[in-house]
Amino acid sequence: MNLESKMRGLTLGAQVLPLSKVSAADLGALAPLVGVWENIQIPDSETPSGWNTISVPGQDKGFVFEVIPYSETLTFNPVVVQAGNRGPVVNGQQVEQMIFGLLYEQQIVSECTTDFCNERGFPQGSTIHVETGLFLNLGNPNGGYTIARMSTIPHGNSLLALGSSLETENPGTTFFSPASSIPTMLNGDRINQLGYSDQIIGNPQFAAFNQINPNAFLQSTLESLVGTTGGVTNMTVIEMSTSTPDANAGILNIPFIQTNVNATKMDATFWIEDLIDSNGNADQILQYSQTINLVFPATGSAQPINWPHVTINTMRKRPETQMQFKSLDTLDPTEGLTTSDI
Repeated sequence: MNLESKMRGLTLGAQVLPLSKVSAADLGALAPLVGVWENIQIPDSETPSGWNTISVPGQDKGFVFEVIPYSETLTFNPVVVQAGNRGPVVNGQQVEQMIFGLLYEQQIVSECTTDFCNERGFPQGSTIHVETGLFLNLGNPNGGYTIARMSTIPHGNSLLALGSSLETENPGTTFFSPASSIPTMLNGDRINQLGYSDQIIGNPQFAAFNQINPNAFLQSTLESLVGTTGGVTNMTVIEMSTSTPDANAGILNIPFIQTNVNATKMDATFWIEDLIDSNGNADQILQYSQTINLVFPATGSAQPINWPHVTINTMRKRPETQMQFKSLDTLDPTEGLTTSDI
């Protein structure tokens, strides 16, 4: 009997459970995320593993392109949200859905030491992003989606992204699709007017970082970790987007954002990778790439443009936050059911 069966009949509300009451199977692809993740140290490099590229309104050619190296703490709490949804009765059977998920918190701090960063207001040590939310492992029926992410950001945004996961063995190191920082028309077409991409293509702000395609930095980081004879032995990929028809647009913004720099879409991919390095040492890392579409006309123009906001990082879990799941066979469904509603 699995945990879903044991919990059925007790409640279909939302509860917070300790990790000891949950199995890895109930969290699915989310199980390896539990713990605290931080920037990885890239071998033979002082370059941070986290990077942010974003275009914002400005006088210089109509926009300012910012590249910010950063450090990050990404916490997936060792408590689990358990929720149940009750649907209609079909052929005499109640349609029910059981959900298990992880509370998460993201904190990003600038590691930029350039005069440009200081002048723009994000010197080294300043907090540039905070985000809280939930990653959910969705039980069927759910339209083919197995993962949901709900987030809130203090700028005045909230989002719902839907997606799925897959596992693969020995994927190599070249599986990263490009993530472009180049602006486009709203329909995705290339911009033909001069000047829109000059700052991005012709002005590299950091020699070690590919600001045109930030995902290239993920690949070079991975290659430096596995060396010439190591590799990725197993990988879980979690993909999610707010642009799925079932997400109902997916992003809500306060009126100021809607009017000035509207966030319209988010796509994100998380790669959880088991590695063997050149010395035969085993490791596990988390890499992610996220692109948020920001829409605003360049200063002096009325034409709305889509400006990609790309963030990438490579992270390792703090050893002391490695969590163990209790076996389903030893789980007592009546033990410790004093939980708090959320």
